[in-house]
Amino acid sequence: MSDEQIMMTMISCDGKEFPVLPKVARMCGMFANTMEEDDNDITDFRLECPKLNADTLGKVVEYCNHFQTVEKMMDIDTPFKSEELDEIVTQEWYSKWANNLTRPQMFGLIEAANYLDIPELLNLMALAWACHIKGKSVEEMQKIFGITPPSSRVNGEGDTEMKEE
Repeated sequence: MSDEQIMMTMISCDGKEFPVLPKVARMCGMFANTMEEDDNDITDFRLECPKLNADTLGKVVEYCNHFQTVEKMMDIDTPFKSEELDEIVTQEWYSKWANNLTRPQMFGLIEAANYLDIPELLNLMALAWACHIKGKSVEEMQKIFGITPPSSRVNGEGDTEMKEE
């Protein structure tokens, strides 16, 4: 039986199922550690992902499918020669894919890549996020991260109180 004939199913917390090849599932260290090495010996074809919603898991599967069946992502070279993602990640599909994500999708994929143990995706998402927030003002960063700005102190009186404590 060939690799293409054996399919596994990754299941999101909201019950959406994503069929994947075993080599795609193995990109996730979380599953690779428990899967049989020979695809023909696999007996458990359902892979539960209880911390990932369908949107996030769908993006994970999209990335891993491309990586395994179309084009592996090259290592990200450091030091960076640019501050633009598409100049650092020169493979067009990966740079466009990452640049088209929303902030919530990026956060979700960083968490998913960490949870599922997919270093290539985690590296890409961390880089995409760094490029996304590069050059933002303090106020913009506070808004992005949901941080309430500290209250302003009148005449510096608050500073003295803080020093005394």
